[in-house]
Amino acid sequence: MTQQNKIILVSVVVALMALAALVFFTANKGVGNQELASADQSDDTTNQAQPTDATNGEAAGERAFSADDDPLTTPNPLGEVMLGAANAPVTIIEYSSLTCPHCAAFHAETLPLLKTQYIDKGLVKILFRPFPFDPYATAGAMLVQCVADHQRVTFLDILFQRQSTWMSAQDPTAALQAIARQAGLSDDDFVVCLKDQKIFKGVRMMQKAATEQLGVRSTPTFFINGKKLEGNHPIADFEKILKPLVADN
Repeated sequence: MTQQNKIILVSVVVALMALAALVFFTANKGVGNQELASADQSDDTTNQAQPTDATNGEAAGERAFSADDDPLTTPNPLGEVMLGAANAPVTIIEYSSLTCPHCAAFHAETLPLLKTQYIDKGLVKILFRPFPFDPYATAGAMLVQCVADHQRVTFLDILFQRQSTWMSAQDPTAALQAIARQAGLSDDDFVVCLKDQKIFKGVRMMQKAATEQLGVRSTPTFFINGKKLEGNHPIADFEKILKPLVADN
């Protein structure tokens, strides 16, 4: 990376941290600190899931969520990050933060089972929506939208797999950059991505809509054909909801 890009990146990260903090406190106004803190606390988890194949949905739209839009039916304004067949009869929408250990545990333990038993059979698709709780999660969510469409789910999964590594690095931004480089983003692409206000605002609006219209207050939070399921749950809890929905398919 050139010296000029290093200077730009430092400036971008500082600005991103300030903006993310503002978004976080605005989106979660009135939410108790204990509730938010509990969303990002868990026992140490070893993430062993392998990257999953991505099948992406609609192309990026030109408008973000508005106050009148339903977050569960309005497409991701930045382009869907989706795993599964677009015509699957059941839709799971996951709101997650890339720095949330519970979310990493879901991706390591439960998502692979959902993929084998439901997603690969065309019964379920899952849409991944950002709900970042801190600047690094915001940066990660933005980077997911910047990699090639067909690599988004894989890149997201890798960020969760390596969560404990890049979060505990002396320089988490540099660690994120190294992972992004492996996903095909050059150092220049990395800087441009984190400076992109359209992407930042898209992430912000999805989080705000989820908070204000769906009551999302912790991660992960799932909506299974509209039914809300909060927290990381074993496959058995998902199946209680899924089996009646896929019974005729």
